[in-house]
Amino acid sequence: MSWQLRAQAELERRKRKPLEIPYEFRGGNKAIVESDAIERIAVGPAETGKTLALLTYLHKLARQYDGAHFSIIRKKKTDLTGSVIRTFTRDILEKYGKDVTKYGGNYPQWYDYPNSSRIWLGGLDDPGKTLSSERDGIFVVQAEELALRDWEYLTRCVTGRGAVMPFTFLVGDCNPGPPTHWIKSRAKAGKLALFTTTHKDNPTLWDGENWTAQGIKTRRILSSMTGSRLQRLFYGLWSAPEGMIYNVFDEARHKVKAFSPPKIWPRFVGIDPFGAYIGALWLAYDPENQVLNVYREYYEPFGITTTGHAQNVVRLSKNETIFAWVGGGPSERQARTDWAAAGVPLIAPPITDVWAQIDRVYNLLKTNSLVIHDSCPALLDEIGAYKRKMKDGVATDKIDDKGIFHLLDSLRYIVSWLSQPQEDRGEIVYNPVVIR
Repeated sequence: MSWQLRAQAELERRKRKPLEIPYEFRGGNKAIVESDAIERIAVGPAETGKTLALLTYLHKLARQYDGAHFSIIRKKKTDLTGSVIRTFTRDILEKYGKDVTKYGGNYPQWYDYPNSSRIWLGGLDDPGKTLSSERDGIFVVQAEELALRDWEYLTRCVTGRGAVMPFTFLVGDCNPGPPTHWIKSRAKAGKLALFTTTHKDNPTLWDGENWTAQGIKTRRILSSMTGSRLQRLFYGLWSAPEGMIYNVFDEARHKVKAFSPPKIWPRFVGIDPFGAYIGALWLAYDPENQVLNVYREYYEPFGITTTGHAQNVVRLSKNETIFAWVGGGPSERQARTDWAAAGVPLIAPPITDVWAQIDRVYNLLKTNSLVIHDSCPALLDEIGAYKRKMKDGVATDKIDDKGIFHLLDSLRYIVSWLSQPQEDRGEIVYNPVVIR
């Protein structure tokens, strides 16, 4: 096509009236799209219209700003196809976006708009081109599935550098999770705007005066749930999961404002030395009140070498006297050897049974002998999600998703060492030195 024809086609495109969506934003869904906060999340029970409202928001912005780029993200890319893409296609594109072009067949990669705007699709498990550059806006579906580091990673993609729109944003929708979830902590710290939605915010459930037939049916189904699912998905409450392992944890008693422990307090480090993520926790013992303080956390993907992780942990311990580094399970002898070679002499926990280690941590919490500083949000998040597998409504002796709790593994390693009598430890602890 010659440049004259391309220019004419562009003029015709600009004359074309955008297809408008007669969608009524209500309540929390209205508040979140009108907010100017960079970080914002809509939270509420299931079926409050959060996802459709935010998809509509992205679609309207893609129409309004020529050449803008957005991303729709979920923790796992495959989870987008069955729910979100179906909603986007059925309720928006087939009605008001017939001029939008889909790329990727049954597993779309992106949508192109006539004005050169684009909406990318992806997951944090396979970001690819979805997050390869700056975005005008990102929509995270089921944000409660993300770890804090995932969310913070996404904030780097909406700094405004190279953006088309005069503002950028990172928005998400979520159902409530455990009370210790990082979303609540981040909102309380003023870094994230949280908007509460209700079933009356969904036009298909509430017509403005009465519940619709669909609304009556949906609420009847949701209200028949039990336990934490009822609390979260019907009432919209942040509730501890069924089978929660550390059910004695109480934010009011066990979470404290971060402070620098006095240098005379003995310090110890627990490390999960091998896995998809490397976790480490620093504990300081308050001898006057006989309380262990978890005051620092390290949580990074395995991507760098063991030496690199060890150097990072040592750097964080600068000018501190670490009395012992403890970590690794019975099968992780080689990992301990590798860490020792990198300058961190890891000691094997004297107790190898997982539930026995958990019991030691549980007892410290129960007796108020362990507190966690609010500078450890990832650990607090793990505590709220740590639960037993349920079978037919009964808790089993299996840990649900056991392999993802790297910081809690670090905690049980070091607590099992600290709570074991010296003569039973079976090894000599090296003389502590100050790391400079």
